[in-house]
Amino acid sequence: MLSERESEGRVSVVVPLYNHASYIVGALQSAIDQGNIVKEVIVIDDGSKDDSLRIARQFAIGNPRIRISSQNNSGAAVTLNRGVQMASAEFVAILNSDDVWAPGRLDRLVRALDLDVGLDLAASGLSFINDDSVEIRNAWYEKVRDRFIERRDLGLALMDANILMTTSNFVTRRRVFDELGGFADLRYAHDLDFGLRLTLNGRRIGFIDRALMAYRVHETNTIKENHASVRVDWAMVASFFLWSLLRNGSRNVERIQLAWQILETHNLTRAARECLRYFDAHPSASLATSDLLADSVTKSKLLLAV
Repeated sequence: MLSERESEGRVSVVVPLYNHASYIVGALQSAIDQGNIVKEVIVIDDGSKDDSLRIARQFAIGNPRIRISSQNNSGAAVTLNRGVQMASAEFVAILNSDDVWAPGRLDRLVRALDLDVGLDLAASGLSFINDDSVEIRNAWYEKVRDRFIERRDLGLALMDANILMTTSNFVTRRRVFDELGGFADLRYAHDLDFGLRLTLNGRRIGFIDRALMAYRVHETNTIKENHASVRVDWAMVASFFLWSLLRNGSRNVERIQLAWQILETHNLTRAARECLRYFDAHPSASLATSDLLADSVTKSKLLLAV
């Protein structure tokens, strides 16, 4: 563990808040309980329609490290990028307003980043909790975690199954956002896109196989909203990864073959071909800067293809 002197004020915690009045206190308490390693907790309410903002402000009384602002509803990616821009510490950790960190999480992940200066992002294993904060099993996660650990290629592993699961699992060097840009404006897969962007740019992700955060499963999880739209986001992100490999095809023949196999396994090849045609016609440095994100006509075609 880090000494108090080594750890003090090294992490900015960004908390995007939206309609989580029942959960925000638990999330904020778990951030404050990380100790002096937390320099600031930046809460941005994204136009909540419930009591979230009032409850967060009430909790912040007597907690000077917590800074709260609000905005009109703009979506997770916009909210996160605003929070990152406000962050002033060496590291940025994201905590979604319905999740909970285990005690000592930030100490462990920052220690991992200190021990390996080549790491740009550190993440951990997860547990899962329900509305009542009771731990529950997630058979899908248990299965793909084992496959993730066995696979040697991180990019392909993430393309196959987003084991990072959530931005709440990200502890990132602040400078990485300046170097590679912020989150793409995707409703469901901005976390996956950011992880794959790191790998495409030769950046490394460290993973501690220990449950250091609890992902809350409830009826209003964003990922549960629209299965087809989730798959469209996944198809766009995975296809941009594949398109980037194809641009260096002579060096990536095996990876390209494996990427196509993954897409076929998940019945995403039809959507992927549509995306690849788009990226060829409208090349961009990252999906975050691609015109595809605002192209409603092509995205409608993708809905039919997934």
